[in-house]
Amino acid sequence: MKIARVDDVPSGQTRYYTIEDKPVLLANVHGEIVATHGLSPHRLNPLDGATLLDYLLDCPWHHFQYDLRTGENQLPSNVYPAGLPVLKVQVGPLRTYPVEIRDGEVWADLE
Repeated sequence: MKIARVDDVPSGQTRYYTIEDKPVLLANVHGEIVATHGLSPHRLNPLDGATLLDYLLDCPWHHFQYDLRTGENQLPSNVYPAGLPVLKVQVGPLRTYPVEIRDGEVWADLE
């Protein structure tokens, strides 16, 4: 599905879109466009306004952080005690989508 033009997402920034009722976040990491589900797995808040720290996406609501290459939660997962598995439910992964660039446009498989 076509999401946007590559030029719509400057390097080091993110852009939030709703495509056919699906929230999508695009991130430009050093010229590489990455697509993720547009809601934080933590509380399902929109990731509109999320910031990048290299491949680390920082949620604007509670500062949970996700690795854009894998979707894995990096923070607070790395500080939660192993003996409290109830907290692990909050740190599920962020869904990522395959991206293809075609003639300056960003296409992603959102299925």
